[in-house]
Amino acid sequence: MAEEYPFYKNLPYRNIILDLTMPPFPQENGEDWDISNRTMNDYDLFVCEQGSALFTIDGVNYRLKAGMGLLVPPDRLVNARKTSLEPLRMVAQHFMLYLFQSTDFFSHIKYDPLVQFPSPRLLFSLTDEIRRIVEGGRKSWSPLDTGPLFMVILKEFLDGAYRERDVREERKSSLVLEMIRRIDRDFTDPLLLDRLMERSPYGYSHTANMFKEYTGRSLKSFIIDRRMEAGKEALLRGDSLTESAEAAGYEDGFYFSRIFKKYTGLSPRDFKNRI
Repeated sequence: MAEEYPFYKNLPYRNIILDLTMPPFPQENGEDWDISNRTMNDYDLFVCEQGSALFTIDGVNYRLKAGMGLLVPPDRLVNARKTSLEPLRMVAQHFMLYLFQSTDFFSHIKYDPLVQFPSPRLLFSLTDEIRRIVEGGRKSWSPLDTGPLFMVILKEFLDGAYRERDVREERKSSLVLEMIRRIDRDFTDPLLLDRLMERSPYGYSHTANMFKEYTGRSLKSFIIDRRMEAGKEALLRGDSLTESAEAAGYEDGFYFSRIFKKYTGLSPRDFKNRI
């Protein structure tokens, strides 16, 4: 049975990372368009604005039509051909989506690769803007130019594609996901590490190794990173050193300064002066 609410929507935003590995590729294709025995090195989302095409991914057929999106995973054999009389108009985007900086997002879920978008008007306004940006200066493109637009498209795709958690990962990842949520909420608690261990059915070493496997970070450094983020936010608000230390969970401002410089390369004062 599918979950009523996808687990990733409960995660702090900072733990979901979008990496656009290439510029978007707007295209309008004629009769000779096809993809022949190709594999991708990353994920590729095809968003169809007009026409239709038949994709075959590892022997399974998917008919992509206007207002639909098709996600092609890495390392899958892909063939495709145009099937409509009218031109095939699409925007394709290569990307990777990570949980905790290093874990493939899609490895945690079961999903439908072919999705009908609920709001074609929104979809086409986004793809039109992506076309305008890319065609206006493809050589000078950066992920910041179109990343926010694509993130909205990807969110709409996931809302339709998500089926359920991958039960093979359920036991391993549910504990880590709960730890992430508690760290984000209780990072100022000086006994946080002990409280996390109390809730784990495993010993410290096994829990810490599991956490690092999924996040790419040690448990202690993950907590400190969250504290440093809170300290930076306080400094940017104009808080004093003492206030910033308290916001990050440290009673001693001098100790906070030492830790801050170790993890950021700057003292709190230098950090404020550079902004």
